[in-house]
Amino acid sequence: MKNTTINFDLGGLAFSYSVMCPRKLWLYCNHIQFENFNENVKIGKEIEENYYLREKKNVLIDGINIDFFKDGVVFEVKKSSHSREFALLQLKYYLYVLEKKGFSNVKGVLKIPEERITEEIILEPDDVAFIENKLIEVSKVLSGSIPKVERKKICSKCAYYEFCFVEE
Repeated sequence: MKNTTINFDLGGLAFSYSVMCPRKLWLYCNHIQFENFNENVKIGKEIEENYYLREKKNVLIDGINIDFFKDGVVFEVKKSSHSREFALLQLKYYLYVLEKKGFSNVKGVLKIPEERITEEIILEPDDVAFIENKLIEVSKVLSGSIPKVERKKICSKCAYYEFCFVEE
C-alpha cells in the first residue's frame, strides 16, 4: 500500500459521493447539504434505526461513521440495492481507513434488510489502488471551485437535484 496522506477528514458518505458526482462531493464537503430534506435519505435513516436494534450503531472512527461493528466485521446498512455499487465502495473505503489505522483482517458486510441481501466484502489490492487514486481526485475537487453540473442517471433521486437543475 503506498502512503497516501490526505489532509482532510473524508467520511464514507463523502467518499461515495466522490464516485457518484464531483459536484455533489464539493457541495456536501462545503456544508451545502440537502440530505435532511430528501425523502430517500429519511427512509434510509428509518431503516438504519429500526433494524439491528441490539447493535451499537454509528461507530465513529477517524472521520468515518460505521453503521455498526461486530466481531471484527464492519456493517453498512442501505435501504435498497439501487446504489449498491456506491455502497460497496463506501464499505471498502471504511475497510481501507481501518487498515491504515492498523486493524488487520477486518471484513465488511453490506446489509439491505428490505431486500434480504447480505453481501460479504473484503478489501482487495485493486480496491486500495482505486481508493488512493480517488483520494487524490477528491483533494483536487475540494481545493477548486464548484464543479459544473453533469446530468447522470442517478441525478433524479439525488438530494441535490433541484439545486443543480433549478434553471431547467
